[in-house]
Amino acid sequence: MSVHGWAAAEVGEVVERATEVGRRLESSQEIAPSIANLWVFHYASGRLDAAEKVSDDLLRIARDLNSPEVLLQAHHTAWPVRWGRGALTDAVGHINAGLALYDEERHAHHRFLYLGHDPAVCGLAIASQLYSTLGYPAQAADSGDRALALARRLNHEPTLVHGLWFVVESQMTRRDVAGVTANTTELLELAEQYGLPQSRAMGLVYRGWALASSGNDKEGLALSEEGVTLLERSGARVFLSRTYGVIAEVHLIAGRYDDGLRQVEKALRIASDIGESFYLPRLFQLRAKLMEASGQIDETTEASLRRSLELAVLQGAKAFELRAAIGLGGLWSRQGKGDQARQLLRPICDWFTEGHDTSDFREAKALLEALGSQR
Repeated sequence: MSVHGWAAAEVGEVVERATEVGRRLESSQEIAPSIANLWVFHYASGRLDAAEKVSDDLLRIARDLNSPEVLLQAHHTAWPVRWGRGALTDAVGHINAGLALYDEERHAHHRFLYLGHDPAVCGLAIASQLYSTLGYPAQAADSGDRALALARRLNHEPTLVHGLWFVVESQMTRRDVAGVTANTTELLELAEQYGLPQSRAMGLVYRGWALASSGNDKEGLALSEEGVTLLERSGARVFLSRTYGVIAEVHLIAGRYDDGLRQVEKALRIASDIGESFYLPRLFQLRAKLMEASGQIDETTEASLRRSLELAVLQGAKAFELRAAIGLGGLWSRQGKGDQARQLLRPICDWFTEGHDTSDFREAKALLEALGSQR
């Protein structure tokens, strides 16, 4: 997994052989690691239905055996699938259940036996992204800090790389460009040093976003495109929709709107193909933003923003809901629908109890104030 990437053919061949051997053994306990590793192969390949079935099998085995060891890894396989499906609070529930079972010393061997990384670091890092999306940026930052502190204490480089990867995603959701810059520097150094191609691919994409967000869109675009080329070669389809979305945002920053729209359409097709819904609110909001920037302001633009808002509300994704409300409120304001814009923006702004220093919240408040002055 580390050398070739989670979805590589070499990985599939080994885990399928291991699972076949494991099924001949008397104890289901023996087969659990092979089943879990088969899960990551299916998950990374974008076969979310198959991954979900494997995760359900692990939960059943854990309960049949009354095994906290297997149950920890059953939760470990459940939270990424629930996240990908857009069931954010379910994913947090599985993370909390896994962390309640975890013991740093007793489960030290798990990072070598299951999925190639420590489950608690994975849970804390993905929880950081989930909390960012759910609208709790302070909790997100705390969870990310805990993930990286544990990863450094464990002294296991693949686990540290894994933690950095998902903490960076959380920082991108909060638009913490400085944090992304610092963590992608370390992520890329480790990926280069230990030969981790999949992590290097994601690091390049996210580093490109940070560079573009800092004003260096030419280099940022080049790095992001290098990263997505590596990712496409790896076969890891589950990460493609978010990656195409990031590159679309880099194109937006660079003023290459048509290229950005093509990337969004690719992202939406991949998400539809594999049944992933988590990034859809962001993708529809990006599509509307690119259309507006290119002068294509029509009913499709508003429909994209409405779809983004609808999906964000359905997921409880307050950060995405806020972005969609900013876009739709701004559009309505320009159409002379100031009252509608205020009625949309005020409740979502009032909901946030933390994160008032984020750029999205400041933008929403500034728009509200501008709408108030127009009355």
